[in-house]
Amino acid sequence: MTKKKRFHSIGIIAEDRSDVDSTRVLINKITCNNRIGIKSFVGKGCGKLKKKCSAWAGQLKERGCDKLILIHDLDRNDIVDLRIKIDMAIYPCPINKYLICIPVQELEAWLLSDPDGIKDAMKLRKAPKVKGLPENIDSPKEYLGKIIHIYSDGEIIYINTKHNQKIAHALSIDKAKRCPSFIPFHDFVQLHCK
Repeated sequence: MTKKKRFHSIGIIAEDRSDVDSTRVLINKITCNNRIGIKSFVGKGCGKLKKKCSAWAGQLKERGCDKLILIHDLDRNDIVDLRIKIDMAIYPCPINKYLICIPVQELEAWLLSDPDGIKDAMKLRKAPKVKGLPENIDSPKEYLGKIIHIYSDGEIIYINTKHNQKIAHALSIDKAKRCPSFIPFHDFVQLHCK
C-alpha cells in the first residue's frame, strides 16, 4: 500500500483578508500545487498584527502549520525600523521556517507588475500603462483602482477584497519578480512550500 503524500500546511498572518487570499493564490501558482493547506489570522490593520503575531504564530503551529508567512505592507514606514519591530514582536517564532514579508509599498504593487494580467483578470479592452517600477508608486491600491476605472471606461469600481484575488490568478510570476520585495516571498515558497 502506498502512502499518501503529505501536503504542507502554511500559516499566513496578514493585515487583511484580501492579502491572505492573494497570497494563497500566489503560493499555489509558485508551487503548481492547489492542495497546500493554508491557515490564517488577519490583523485588520497593522497595529493588531504586530501586537498579536507571536500568539497567532503559536496557534498556527498548534493547528499543524510547519511554515509561516507574515505579510505587512511597508506603506510609508522605514523598512529597517519596520522589520526590527516585527522581528521583536514575533521573537521567538514558534514555527522554525518563517518569512517576514514586507511588500513595498503595498501588496498591490506586486499586482501592478503585470498589466496584461490586470487586463485579463478585469476583462479590460487593453492593458493599462504602468510606468516604472510598481514599488515606486505611492498608494498602489488607489493607483490600481484608478487605472481599472479608467481602462474600463468607468464601468468597474475596483474593490481590493473582490478583485485582488482575481488579479493574482492572472499574474505572471516572472513579471512579479520586477518587484524586489516579491523575490524573498517567491524564493521562500519555492524552497520550503513545494
